Amino acid sequence: MTNPYELTATDALKLLRNKNLSVFEWVSSCFDRIREKENEVKAWIYLDEENALNTAKKLDNSNNTDIMGIPFGIKDIIDASNVPSGLGTPFYKNNIPIRDAASVAVSKQAGCVFIGKTVSTELGHRAPGLTTNPHNKNHTPGGSSSGSAAAVAALMSPICFGTQTTGSVIRPAAYCGVVGYKPSYGDFDKSGILPNSPSIDTLGLISRSVEDISLFRSILLEEKLVEPQKIDLTKVRIGFVRTPHWDKTDPSTQNKLEALIDTLRLEKFNIIDLNIDQIISKADRLHIDISGYEFKRSISYERFNHFNELSDILRNGRLNDGYQVTNDLYKKAIKEVQVLKNDIDSVFDDIDLIITPSAPGEALKGLEYTGPATFNTTWSLSGNPCITVPLFKGEQNLPIGCQLVTRFGYDNKLLDYAKSLLSLYLK
Repeated sequence: MTNPYELTATDALKLLRNKNLSVFEWVSSCFDRIREKENEVKAWIYLDEENALNTAKKLDNSNNTDIMGIPFGIKDIIDASNVPSGLGTPFYKNNIPIRDAASVAVSKQAGCVFIGKTVSTELGHRAPGLTTNPHNKNHTPGGSSSGSAAAVAALMSPICFGTQTTGSVIRPAAYCGVVGYKPSYGDFDKSGILPNSPSIDTLGLISRSVEDISLFRSILLEEKLVEPQKIDLTKVRIGFVRTPHWDKTDPSTQNKLEALIDTLRLEKFNIIDLNIDQIISKADRLHIDISGYEFKRSISYERFNHFNELSDILRNGRLNDGYQVTNDLYKKAIKEVQVLKNDIDSVFDDIDLIITPSAPGEALKGLEYTGPATFNTTWSLSGNPCITVPLFKGEQNLPIGCQLVTRFGYDNKLLDYAKSLLSLYLK
């Protein structure tokens, strides 16, 4: 049999239901894989093996025939009760929350097994941790959900939680060659998650399949599973968006995306070259002002009590942006965002789906920088659901993701599109 750690959650659950796999075997296999790969990947900041295995045994011995048993990890800025929550910075190493974040509590209640906390960048900002890219240890895994993307890509956990304020789910998932999903803003509860920019922050999911994303979405929403369906994409109006940042995209990524679009055109797909550069440029500007101002307020305690312990990257990045924004300017920006959201919603009157890069290219060499969020900012600010799927390899044989975006609230339809594109492209 395939090692249980290699299975997607969806496939493992089928074996569980048929009594061909136990939760204990599944969870144990994940920890075996962690012991095999962690010294190189460095995806985890804390592992809760003893409690996880005890939970697995209890689930196996229960009479619940609908047990999930899914092992999952969470980004270090997400709280789990009685477990260190370091928030990606040394001065919180002794911080032990007494309650679970809402998302963690709901997952545990559904019978999922918490296995540990993954590496986050500093306070969910840009200063990286020690995590490497599982495809090449000399390249960044992206951030700020660095450990979550790397853990899933290295087969240590079938699914992990991340968060996104700019591109912190989509970009690392793309760099690590896995599926990353940011839902419509507000779908997932953020209680117990370190605020970065509250009007933008979103809990996201990273896995190895669209089906697993759909499964865990249903868990977090406490709703019946709506399985993603294969649909006829020739009947879908697809907007190809290069954005004003196209010239900053490496040639390999440009060529892969253009080739995909050309192939779809030849197969009579309804492809529209969509120019929304004005919207995207406006979003870039507003995101700087809003995220900077809110970040400055969110980390007031840290900047007043631990300023000298903060990295230069943080102090000179979003925090410095925040110092430049007055309350009046912030309020003006918030009003402009509402107009922007309406403009984006109008775009989806004429199309159903946007295809655009997930990142400007393959994972960057070196671990000092987690990479630009060039193609993610607009959708984080607008709150539209987006997903990255691993379709290509670049010149360095590293993954390249393709980002799909749709109308606000159309998350299930987005998952249908993603499943259909993957099955079409990888057939």
